[in-house]
Amino acid sequence: MTDGKPERRVSLLGTLPPEPPIPDRGPVLTSSIDLKYVPLCVDLCQWINEYTGVSIEVNQFWTALQDGCILCDLMNKIQQQHCVNIDETYQYIGYTPKKDLGDQLFYVRLNVETFIRWAKNFGCDQELLCQVGHLVERKDLERALSCLHAVARRVAELRMPYPRCVRLEVKFHMSYNEIIKLFDEDHNSLNEDQIHVKKCFSDLCESLGLGKMDISRPLKSNAAEWKSRLSEMWIGRKPELDSFVPGIPE
Repeated sequence: MTDGKPERRVSLLGTLPPEPPIPDRGPVLTSSIDLKYVPLCVDLCQWINEYTGVSIEVNQFWTALQDGCILCDLMNKIQQQHCVNIDETYQYIGYTPKKDLGDQLFYVRLNVETFIRWAKNFGCDQELLCQVGHLVERKDLERALSCLHAVARRVAELRMPYPRCVRLEVKFHMSYNEIIKLFDEDHNSLNEDQIHVKKCFSDLCESLGLGKMDISRPLKSNAAEWKSRLSEMWIGRKPELDSFVPGIPE
């Protein structure tokens, strides 16, 4: 009792449920990273799908990766292929699958930590890797992208299937940033080789479903087109929503 009045008990049914550790849907791709990295993300989605078979809603790239399950599946598929190539016995690297995650952020962080530790042991450039919080807490998603890109580059070095953006890097001996920086230059001042690089990048973007580009214009001129195309883009089979909603029995 308080001041002679009976203490009011708050009904549990009237309280808000606890917040999940990770929002169901995060920021869309074009608002979470610099526009120039959108083609790289789409390409990485396709590459992940080729290794794992998992479907990814491209605009929700970070939401898909945030619990670490897809990353750890990719990790095991790459490790398995690598062991076959070097004639070594493959040992499964354990992690917590999505069905067992529950609402425990601890296991999510552990999954992402497992992937980052594997990437380090796999021989990736440590300066390009991220920290757990960069992805799980969305502190620096471009750093998380750098980590995944580093894995793709390492896979290329080991002559396993790797993304097409990395193929351009290998073909022209240029980094991704060096390639897209050409779009910031005065197009008329570029030589034939540089224009050819831009044309190849444009062809890649078109093949990724981002539409045709005018290579004489900056990348930001494609913002509206890319946002429109990404709004419904899935890599892999788009899950079908059950249209049948059962009625309430009388």
